Amino acid sequence: MGPNPSDLVRLADLRAVPDPDTDPALQRLITAVSRTILSAINRPSILPHSYTETREVGRHGLLLRAYPVTRVDAVAVAGVSVRPLVPGSGLLAGYEIDPADEAPPGRPQMLRFGTGTPLGFAGARATVTYTAGYQVTAEAALVPPDGAVTALQLYGAWASDGGVIDADGSALTRVASAPAAGQYAADGAGGYTFAAADAGRPVALTYGYVPADLANAAREWILERQAYAERVGLQSKSLGGQETVSFRIAAVPDFVAPVLQQYTNVVPPC
Repeated sequence: MGPNPSDLVRLADLRAVPDPDTDPALQRLITAVSRTILSAINRPSILPHSYTETREVGRHGLLLRAYPVTRVDAVAVAGVSVRPLVPGSGLLAGYEIDPADEAPPGRPQMLRFGTGTPLGFAGARATVTYTAGYQVTAEAALVPPDGAVTALQLYGAWASDGGVIDADGSALTRVASAPAAGQYAADGAGGYTFAAADAGRPVALTYGYVPADLANAAREWILERQAYAERVGLQSKSLGGQETVSFRIAAVPDFVAPVLQQYTNVVPPC
């Protein structure tokens, strides 16, 4: 069993030296705990993912269920397409999305309709297609002579590639290895490789990440489950009649619950 796209930590985060005898079981535990956490926080994914919602517009707009929103692809109200508002244009018809918080955990964002949008009133049915998830967008980097660039990963570990563009907005092509000019390779852990011919080229990296505190909560829960496997069902034990050791058994460990609460997706009515 290999890594799962929903995994919040990597095998290497828990074990520095591979162990072929026990790594498969540990990988299964990583995936199981990660899926349990995603279920507990009411999120199908925390990485950039496409969503489509059809809901009733509230008085202030439409509060989208998934966040942070990185892109709105399409909006239709009562079956009629609505375009985004253009700042400074003077036009009042269209929609805009509340800005996302820069750092996790973030908060839900409202899709708002301009006062000149005739269909943007409470009670109308709106269908919104958008992308949401924890993502660093257009992180600036300069390709060095050796072509090796490492993402900064300020808020958490690199988890998915969102593409690379150069200074004029042209997209570079991702390849598995040995990139030529205008191409790049990503190692799956935040390392990028560019062609020597692209040395000195300004680029911008976009990538999904797992928030550091959420990943740490997953790692600690996995370690706790490993320890529990050595004492399944045991709540306490006496050592030579002189000392008693008690174990706390809970559905969600006390040291994990506060972190999960910060990331739990609970969208109130608009």
